[in-house]
Amino acid sequence: MIQKMGTGSLLMASGAVIGVLATLLFQARYELSQKDQPKDQESKQTGGQGGEEVAGKGVKNTSRVNSFEDDTQPKCPQNLHEAKLKRDRLPSTIILVRHGQSAGNADHTLYRAKPDNLVELTNKGMKQAHKAGKRVEKIFHKMGLKAHEQLQERGEGTSQSTSEAATSHSAGMRRIHLVMSPFERTRQTAAAMRPWFAHRVVRTDVEPRIREQEFGNLQGHDFDDFRREQKRVGRFWYRFPTGESGSDVYDRVKSWWTDSVMNVNERYGYEPVDAIVVVTHGLTMRFVLMQLFGWSPQTFHSVWNADNCDAYVLRKDLSKPGPSPYVLDEEAGDMPKSSIDLKVEFDDGIDCRLYKLNEYLKIPPPRTQQLDLVKAKLEEQYPEIEKERISSVMFLPFIDGAVAEQRTKCGRRASISTLPVGSRKKRLSNVSEDELNQSKRFHHANSAELHGFCPNPELYAKPEESWQY
Repeated sequence: MIQKMGTGSLLMASGAVIGVLATLLFQARYELSQKDQPKDQESKQTGGQGGEEVAGKGVKNTSRVNSFEDDTQPKCPQNLHEAKLKRDRLPSTIILVRHGQSAGNADHTLYRAKPDNLVELTNKGMKQAHKAGKRVEKIFHKMGLKAHEQLQERGEGTSQSTSEAATSHSAGMRRIHLVMSPFERTRQTAAAMRPWFAHRVVRTDVEPRIREQEFGNLQGHDFDDFRREQKRVGRFWYRFPTGESGSDVYDRVKSWWTDSVMNVNERYGYEPVDAIVVVTHGLTMRFVLMQLFGWSPQTFHSVWNADNCDAYVLRKDLSKPGPSPYVLDEEAGDMPKSSIDLKVEFDDGIDCRLYKLNEYLKIPPPRTQQLDLVKAKLEEQYPEIEKERISSVMFLPFIDGAVAEQRTKCGRRASISTLPVGSRKKRLSNVSEDELNQSKRFHHANSAELHGFCPNPELYAKPEESWQY
């Protein structure tokens, strides 16, 4: 019995030893194969040399096949090259036109009885639309003349007359894409404009994303309360209970610009266009500029609404970086107007007044840091101011794009020049002196950027009858 047990134990021990040896052998072979693998890969990458010394050279071959290091490949990545070509193919001109005067502009109670999208143009609005069409055609004609003159300066002009060159200018505004909001007043405006440049139009689209802001149900008198709330919160931020906020409109306008405008000449089967004419609303026009030029909400609130049938002309400038290389053409079209209220304190520590600074957009960003330029503009606009005496400037907030009382719809007949701060404080309701002082942060001459804040901006509200854009 003992003999048998000894034999079984021996067999078991022998099997265990054999198993251990097999495991060690397998592990050794695996490690050896892993050790040789990098050499094989390096050999493939170096054309079979495997890092060995090249015969007769005495140096190791470290060359690698890499498209970014190969001199025969283009230096810039393919996607950047395609982005540059896409920029080159963009339309050379984009014209934004606000609709003519509507019945809602003339009668602000109409929206309680008629849907906003069905409001039509007045007779005055139709006349404005015809003039706008004539003006757009004139802009295209002048661009043809200018292009012809540039060709002549480069020695590429022909013997034909200037007028003939403008008419037959093949590289000019031959192909126009007409885009309009689906609202009745914009469709009527586009229809009245089109005959003046119909020979250039190759495509026409109705684009819902550039419609007017949805204000919601306007039938009740609660809308007046909503408007007052909007003035306190700001047009960009306030969302109507059954409608949109300004930021909602911004989102869909930016979506339209990115998806449609930037790809208008990238669609298979469609003829490329030289220009786009967009007939839309004043708020939409401001949001197009906001997303294009990177305005902050504060800067957006400083910009006045365009007049009926005003035209902003965007010209392609390939020297500008980014995917949307457009600038406002001041010679060809209208320029957006803007202004800001400034609380100015002087070095005597006593005199403190409220001034309206015009042409706020002409100050380069960051605007609230350009204090020397602000002082110079104040001195230029108000002769009684000596810029050396200014000790601090406070940039007051905007509400609904207006800056001071007595200002009309577009600020054309604003008569106010200065308003003593004491008088302004008296007009601020339900605000204590401590609350008013604690809510203000001053931007001093040698300080970093600080923003002013006003807790009750009722003073900055536009007249109620001018709310509809």
